[in-house]
Amino acid sequence: MDNMQIKYPGNFFLLRGNHECSPINRVYGFFEECNRRYQSTRLWLQFQDAFAALPFTGLVAGKILCMHGGLSPKLKSMEQLRQITRPIDPPNPSLHIDLLWSDPDIYTTGWASNCRGVSYVFGKDVVFEMCAILDIELVARAHQVVQDGYEFFANRKLVTIFSAPHYCGQFDNAGAVMNVDENLICTFTILRPSLKACKVMPK
Repeated sequence: MDNMQIKYPGNFFLLRGNHECSPINRVYGFFEECNRRYQSTRLWLQFQDAFAALPFTGLVAGKILCMHGGLSPKLKSMEQLRQITRPIDPPNPSLHIDLLWSDPDIYTTGWASNCRGVSYVFGKDVVFEMCAILDIELVARAHQVVQDGYEFFANRKLVTIFSAPHYCGQFDNAGAVMNVDENLICTFTILRPSLKACKVMPK
């Protein structure tokens, strides 16, 4: 992915996710992988420098706001997002953390504590209000496994896109890629896991 961005800097964009933060990728396998494959803690540290420079959000044609996690009660204007300085190690709590960690929730109105122990969950009313405030038509985010690879929320004002089929070898979910045409019509390419991949391994 990094190579694609280097080769096509005007066409390929990477956004930061919650695993592009050292406290998370130190514990959940990336640190161990760097040491196992390359015997290098220094390589892991260099990756942290690269991750710290990644943007938190992207805006497609001024109307589709993209991030890894979700919305934030601290978000009041698009200008706030433009003024985020990088590189940064996101403080907790903060707008940055919410952009990486928050989740939509069908049972919530307004904002509530997130069972992840970080950030918030938010209701469809928040999505409607935020789309009006920011003058956008859609929030596109990831961060949660969804069965069909994509899932709409709040009358199609928010979509969760998850592109890894058969996630971690433990789910039979499909993955999806969202395509946006010049008229901002969104379609989805579905990535189905193979039946062989979905077989449950004997204990």
